[in-house]
Amino acid sequence: MKIFYKGKDISTLVKKVTWSGSRLQVARKLVFDYVQDDRDTLIPVLEINNGETIFGYDEENNIVFRGNVFDVEKNRQNSNVRITAFDNLFILSKSKTTKKFVNIPAEDITAAICRELGVKVGSLIKTGVPVSFIADRKTGYQIIMMAYTEASKKTGEKYHPIMNNDQLDIILKGTLIENYVADSRSNMTESTYKESIENMVNQIMITDQQGNMTGYKRNDEWIGKYSMIQDVYKTDPNKDTNKEVEAMLKGPDRSGSLTLIGDYRVKSSYSIEIRDSLNAGKFWIKSDVHTFQNGNHMMKIELEFENMMNEEKAPQEKTKK
Repeated sequence: MKIFYKGKDISTLVKKVTWSGSRLQVARKLVFDYVQDDRDTLIPVLEINNGETIFGYDEENNIVFRGNVFDVEKNRQNSNVRITAFDNLFILSKSKTTKKFVNIPAEDITAAICRELGVKVGSLIKTGVPVSFIADRKTGYQIIMMAYTEASKKTGEKYHPIMNNDQLDIILKGTLIENYVADSRSNMTESTYKESIENMVNQIMITDQQGNMTGYKRNDEWIGKYSMIQDVYKTDPNKDTNKEVEAMLKGPDRSGSLTLIGDYRVKSSYSIEIRDSLNAGKFWIKSDVHTFQNGNHMMKIELEFENMMNEEKAPQEKTKK
């Protein structure tokens, strides 16, 4: 990755770059170390400050990162400066506001929040679903995800925000990266997969308010394969028993990680095809860390075995009696 600052390519001073993202982290992060030593007159003086903009480009000069500096660490002994920058989703994840929305589509809510918080809007998935909720001292990110979580209940789709240069896009979460395969015979150096049933719950006893058993909810396949592990749900008249009980059932925890030759397209919240003797098929990228050092580009990705959306529950206005 080539690093640009104030229109100049400073890559010759940069020793190492890490570029990372996560479904849970929200904003993409760029960290790089560069040489700085005022005792050596041959090294250019470069003073990067908090709040300034950093750009990252791939080898074909396509922009892959644009963000502001949020942390500067200087080490005189090691002649090193470490810069940490985040893209503009960081702003949306930190800045709060209070709003009431009534029958407004998620995409229009997103555009309004971006205008208020100073973030440009790019391509927003059109849901056409009007939603209503109150956001009291919530971050821009939380409000956007509240809107799309409500829309998701109607459309059945999953959504995720990303920055494209300096513009916010909302994409379909888990979109497959076309023409890319993580293959143990070519571009994969390490693979690890894990399955655990330590937290499994495959049968729920349902009771009334007095503790009398009224029924069971079970997953017979899991019980037959792993033996029965039971929990208890006491009926709450203010909650949907079927939904609550279904949420208590928990299957095997599955995770995986791969180390691969770097590819700029491989980022969190997309999905990839994997061909590996240990596992094969379509998997979702939970997080990614790309490392650029000594002319090499490597990446480590964490996998999810299902398509997960960062859901935000939207508070509803209380009905006055």
